Order: sequence, then structure tokens, then C-alpha cells
Amino acid sequence: MKKSLLSLGLVLVLALACVSVRAAESSDAASTGNPVDQFTGAVWEKTAESNKAAFLFGVESAMTVEYFVNAKMTEKAAKAGKRPVYTLSPFEKGWMKAFKDVKRAEIIKMVDAWYAANPKSLDRPVLSVIWYELIAPRLAAAK
Repeated sequence: MKKSLLSLGLVLVLALACVSVRAAESSDAASTGNPVDQFTGAVWEKTAESNKAAFLFGVESAMTVEYFVNAKMTEKAAKAGKRPVYTLSPFEKGWMKAFKDVKRAEIIKMVDAWYAANPKSLDRPVLSVIWYELIAPRLAAAK
């Protein structure tokens, strides 16, 4: 139940972040209904630096809430003599590890650079680029 509420919270945070950048998107763009899919490179490129930082802050805030809820659940399980359940997603764990000492401004530059190097992929969602092009390679390199 708590995981569902946190997932809903993450979706709401992402939706709110997407709403702030939707003004940059052309009005005739196709809409999938999923705010994560709507926030593509085309939108990212037209988005102000402060809104890009706000988007990343929203993602990080949702993960922070999830992290602290997970810590409380682990603490309760330990007190009850039960095995703790680790509920963080691979994306959350990957983000925390890959971007541990990376500032938001640096992540913005990395995403900007990826879209600049891949102009034919402007329809690709930003979170897909962050996961597959930034986080996953950093995790693989750390092994």
C-alpha cells in the first residue's frame, strides 16, 4: 500500500514537473497521456535551465521520500524480528549510485550533450536517456 502511494506520489511529482515545461511544447504535439513519455528531448531543448533543474529536483525528491519510507519499513521489520524488505526500484538505486557526487547542473549538461549528439532522437523521453545513456553506463563502469 505504501509503495503504491509512493509510486503515485512520484507520478504526481513528474506530472507537475511536466506541466511546468509543457508551455515549451508545441500545441499540436501528439500526447500519449503519460507525462514521462511527453517529456522528450524536443521539450527538454526548449525548457529553461531552471525548469530542467526543477524537474530533476522533483525526481530526486520523490526518490528521497521513497528512501526514507524504506528506511522506516526496514527499521520496523528489524524491531519486529522480521527480515527487512528493500523496496527501492533499480532506477532509484541506480540514480543514487551513478549520481552520488554529481550536481544537477552536471546532469543537465549530460542530457543536453546527449540530445545534441543525437538530434534524431529528440522524441525519446528524458528519463529514458537518463537511465539508458547516463545511469546504466556508469553502473556498468563501476563493476
